[in-house]
Amino acid sequence: MDMMDQFVQERWRELQEMQRDDQRAREEDADLRAETAYLRMRLADSYMRNGKTTRAIAEYKRAIKLDKKNAVFHTRLADAYVAHEDIQTAMTTYQQAIRFDPQLAEPHSSVGDLYLRYGMFRHAIEQYREAVRFEPERAFFHYQLGNTLEHIGLMDEARTALEQAVLLAPKIAFYRFRVAALCQVQKRWEEGYVHLGHACRLAPHDDYYLVRLAGMAISLGRQDEAIQCLQRAIALRPRNDAYQQLLIETLRLADRPEEARAISRRLAPLDAYDRTFVERRMSEWHFPNDTRADTSQFPEFP
Repeated sequence: MDMMDQFVQERWRELQEMQRDDQRAREEDADLRAETAYLRMRLADSYMRNGKTTRAIAEYKRAIKLDKKNAVFHTRLADAYVAHEDIQTAMTTYQQAIRFDPQLAEPHSSVGDLYLRYGMFRHAIEQYREAVRFEPERAFFHYQLGNTLEHIGLMDEARTALEQAVLLAPKIAFYRFRVAALCQVQKRWEEGYVHLGHACRLAPHDDYYLVRLAGMAISLGRQDEAIQCLQRAIALRPRNDAYQQLLIETLRLADRPEEARAISRRLAPLDAYDRTFVERRMSEWHFPNDTRADTSQFPEFP
């Protein structure tokens, strides 16, 4: 090898090493930018948790400057705009996140929420379907879809979506309750009773679930079980006059008038809110022979 060839090869090796150094420097710079952007996002998240939306927006924007096409950053920024009640900018920012990553479920869900806010149910459903398609294992997205389908009267589809939420998150009482409430509307009493019973076991201190379970028991002709549910609810909320009145009505249905009278004697007249609540709950009671309790006025016991 002559001197010229050796010189060229050495220069070539030096050039390759320089290129490798430059590549390493670019990678280190990219890693540093990514790490800095992530820390900016975490700081912004902290501001959001503490209700400091203006500071959060500023930090999310700084994160985006470091990683302009990060759909998650744009989604978080849009969330901050929603909290700041800047809905138009939030919508634009969510849509930008979707353009950067069309398969990211979260911005689709959030856009659906914005449509739902303004009663644009079919637009919301379209977005919730996209969220479910891209992240089918997320129970909350199925709940959003089912809840909105119910709004437009697609009850069977709504129940299917809500039941999927239950399958994915069987320990969340609220999903069970929502399925049960829909079953009640569809007069699927036994199925609803099972779901609501599960909800009560998952949330044993939720008095409202117990009251709704009592109504479902009445619709199945199980007045004694309904009485037990109402007694448990009253034990949790002993000063709730509406629950006491519902117990009076249930005791009357169970042909236990003396117990009903005893409670009635010590119960003060219901205020407008409690009366409305009682009437609403009694309107859900189902009687096969259509002899429904009169909710226009509550009986006076001598």
